[in-house]
Amino acid sequence: MRGLFLVLTTMVAGCSVAPATDDGGIEHVTITGLEDVRFSSAHIRQGVWSPGEFEREARGGIFFVDPPVAGRTVVLFIHGINGSPRDFRFLIEHLDRSRFQACVFFYASGSSLAQIGRELAEDIGELHRRHDIESLVLVGHSIGGLIARDLVLHRSSHPDVDIPLLITMSAPWGGVPSAGVGIRFSPVVIDSWRDIASGSGYLSSLFVDADGSTRDLPVSTRHYLLFSYRKSWSSFGLSGDAVTSVASQLFRTAQQQAYRVYGFDVSHSEILRNGGVVNVLDEALRSLSSQNTKAAL
Repeated sequence: MRGLFLVLTTMVAGCSVAPATDDGGIEHVTITGLEDVRFSSAHIRQGVWSPGEFEREARGGIFFVDPPVAGRTVVLFIHGINGSPRDFRFLIEHLDRSRFQACVFFYASGSSLAQIGRELAEDIGELHRRHDIESLVLVGHSIGGLIARDLVLHRSSHPDVDIPLLITMSAPWGGVPSAGVGIRFSPVVIDSWRDIASGSGYLSSLFVDADGSTRDLPVSTRHYLLFSYRKSWSSFGLSGDAVTSVASQLFRTAQQQAYRVYGFDVSHSEILRNGGVVNVLDEALRSLSSQNTKAAL
């Protein structure tokens, strides 16, 4: 049982937070600012264990990494449970920020994933209204990938903003079995555990409609599916990345609908600090630029 809660603690270790602003939850921060006290361990724990309080204090939202510049393609990074903006430091530092606008989404990772998705859609609508943004790229790590796919599937929730690229890393498409055990035995259960438990209704909704039909990604969205497979010294059982099994990351329907699939011999968190991932991100963004050039012609 101790091993179970160690896994769950790893899954829920790093939610980031941000203060309320007068700009609809949209604020400018810098890379150095990612170490700000707003992303303290106390706020991280609050987002996991007291999401209602987190929301009442308006800590979440979409935040620019650099002041917005018209004409740049927006790349929105979505962390996982117990994740934070700092998780994306390496990828953002290697992003060509003369052409791409890096933003991050903060949320209470103890909340239900459907609720988080609704909040993200609202913030994207605000992004469109305030900055006239009509297209953005989604980059999601772990459950951030699940939230990103959910958003793409609900096109009506962001009718004015296109999502041509979906890039996910180490996403547990098939669920996390230990979350289900935690729901049964933990004295305190957070809503997001229910959503990532294997066989949950939320996970099913990402791939199957209520009538049992397969849910396809829009043809206008290219999905780059990245998975990790390096075990830790204490790993046992199914192949995985010390947090999520490879089988879950390579859920069949997710693979079938992906435009590209890439595997990395790194752990669940190391994938965020890998040069090969930087290359894939660059490749995907260059392909988007190429598409835009052809469309203009």
